[in-house]
Amino acid sequence: MTSSPREIMLQSTAKNHHNIKIAFLLLSTIFSFMNSSRVTGRIISVSSSKRGILRYHCKNANNCSTSHGNVVLSAFLTSPSFVSRNISVLTRPKIVGRASGLFLDSAGGSFGIQQPSHTFFHFSPRQTRSQSQYRTQQFFSSGKSSNEVKGDNPKAQQQPSQDDEPEYDWDVLLPFQKHSHNSIKITIPDEEPTSDDPFHIDTFQTKLQTTLETARTLQKNALWLTVPLSRSALLPFAHALGLRYHHAQNTTATLVLWLHPHQPSRIPEYATHQVGVGAVVIHPPSNKILCVREKRNNYRPWKMPGGLVELGEELDEAVVREVWEETGVKTRFRSVLGVRHTHGMQFGRSDLYFVCRLEPVLEEEGRDGEHKLPTPIAQEGEIEKAAWVDLDEYRDMVNHEEKGRGHPMMSQIMKIVDQTDWEERDIQRTLVESVVPGRKASPLYHAAIRSED
Repeated sequence: MTSSPREIMLQSTAKNHHNIKIAFLLLSTIFSFMNSSRVTGRIISVSSSKRGILRYHCKNANNCSTSHGNVVLSAFLTSPSFVSRNISVLTRPKIVGRASGLFLDSAGGSFGIQQPSHTFFHFSPRQTRSQSQYRTQQFFSSGKSSNEVKGDNPKAQQQPSQDDEPEYDWDVLLPFQKHSHNSIKITIPDEEPTSDDPFHIDTFQTKLQTTLETARTLQKNALWLTVPLSRSALLPFAHALGLRYHHAQNTTATLVLWLHPHQPSRIPEYATHQVGVGAVVIHPPSNKILCVREKRNNYRPWKMPGGLVELGEELDEAVVREVWEETGVKTRFRSVLGVRHTHGMQFGRSDLYFVCRLEPVLEEEGRDGEHKLPTPIAQEGEIEKAAWVDLDEYRDMVNHEEKGRGHPMMSQIMKIVDQTDWEERDIQRTLVESVVPGRKASPLYHAAIRSED
């Protein structure tokens, strides 16, 4: 059985309002980590006079004295730390009832009594420097904040502007930067830690906890953390505070925590799709289509060349590259014939497969300027054979009526290929400028636009 709550009055000696907030926040964080010790507690209020109340209780009511709080508090306050430089003890612990916490507004008056689950400090940009710049913002188990308590106007709570951005004290916070979609990002460098390393393993969890609370105070949506493989010993501490893996690449893992526990996360999944391309390369004068046979996983005698689009590569560039790599034949992109969308593919991701129409680049032969089809050369290690296949033979294969021998997707594609007015039907490519400043132009794939002539 736990003891009755006890309270200690604290006084901040800091002159900087941001230091006041961080000092009390860090002290509250330290006590939140003491669940396995004899004493546990949290800061329950801060007034405009820079005074705060630490409420704590003993785990064992039969062995609890007022000195327990002093022992724990003194051990922390007398250490060479940011808190010891900014907080002093005003009163000895006193026993209080089990009433809910009392929260103070900027003028020092009571505006509500509720049972808190966490205490944060909110910057109020509308107040002048002569007024208290920080007020307590309580989040309750129902998910409602103190601005919903009777007597406080919700509209008065507004996010700080750029001009109101506080100066952060990096003694107690992990270095972070503003990130997209109202989030912050912590990037741990891939280098050997030093004695003054801000990401030192001994202080990492405490600093990360304080940074998380600061992010919530700033009303950020999420906190991102990138950890190199060389600093993987820090990962368990991040996991203990609720961060989870979002993605990993090469030697770096990226973790994230959505900071609104009462709202559904809006953080998107990483790489939900992979993108592939296939090439229909036809030479009408010879009635030939370019095909390949892979060294493994051949479900039909022939298939069109193709593969995966690389990161940052355009569709038209990718399909031309894949044809060149698998067959040694140079081609030109003309249009997109269709798109197949499949789920449950490699790594459990979905797949977008763009089937494109290409034309071969003919080779010049002899002095008379005659042109001929280039001879395909199978890619070593991947392709067993590359060849120009008779178009009628290919049609018979994909249109085979016996189940398990035809190719339903390519049967549909060949119907599109055989249309004589393909330039008016195929999906065309147009390079369009972005409305986002600094973003490069992107290709737009769209239905053919009829000429006004």
